[in-house]
Amino acid sequence: MGRLDGKVIVLSAGAQGIGRAAAIAFAKEGAQVTATDINGEKLKELDGHPGIKTKVVDVTKKDQVEALAKEFDHVDVLFNVAGFVHHGSILDCEEADWDFTMNVNVRSMYLMSRAFLPKVTNHPARPFTPPDL
Repeated sequence: MGRLDGKVIVLSAGAQGIGRAAAIAFAKEGAQVTATDINGEKLKELDGHPGIKTKVVDVTKKDQVEALAKEFDHVDVLFNVAGFVHHGSILDCEEADWDFTMNVNVRSMYLMSRAFLPKVTNHPARPFTPPDL
């Protein structure tokens, strides 16, 4: 038995990096993981991993996040992983790049937490982001 047997986990940015590694680690411990990402091709690489379901979701889009949340009666862990870092100085950062960064790094966490928090209220769990670790 794994430490996460029976736990339901939803995470963003599951196609690569921290999100992918977390999805695999959570599933190996027995959790039922839904890994989301905007990159459907990379996300497909998780298909076939036991305990992992994948779903293409743009977590900066309220309608997509709310539709995802409606698929769950409860969630034990919401892992907000999606993030973006602009390379270069602020002088190299166009306004569109700044807006994209804020949408991914701030808006997505707001949307995901707001949509999923009612699903975790009655459980000893909470949404968290990598900086919480």
